[in-house]
Amino acid sequence: MDDDKLNIDELNLFEGQDETYEIVTMVEDDGSEQDFYVIDGLDEGDCRYLLLVRTEDFDLDEPEAYIFKEIETEGDSCIYEPVEDEDEYNRVILLFQDEDSDYEMKF
Repeated sequence: MDDDKLNIDELNLFEGQDETYEIVTMVEDDGSEQDFYVIDGLDEGDCRYLLLVRTEDFDLDEPEAYIFKEIETEGDSCIYEPVEDEDEYNRVILLFQDEDSDYEMKF
């Protein structure tokens, strides 16, 4: 038997695999649809927030991200709206930045 042991820490078992993100489809008031990658989500109090990037913009060097707030749930689907209140937006941005995340945000 060989005395050499395999050091699993030296193996890169996931080399070449991209991180996968859930895709959500947002339906606008006019019926048009837009697909987004869910980059992150958090619960703050009784509110749920999602950090989203358009699927078509994901491969850009610095894609624009959007923050949506859950306003209603209906069975398996949820209704989200963009966070437009500046104070709420700034507070949620800080919460996303405080998390241990793999992404970097610029304002």
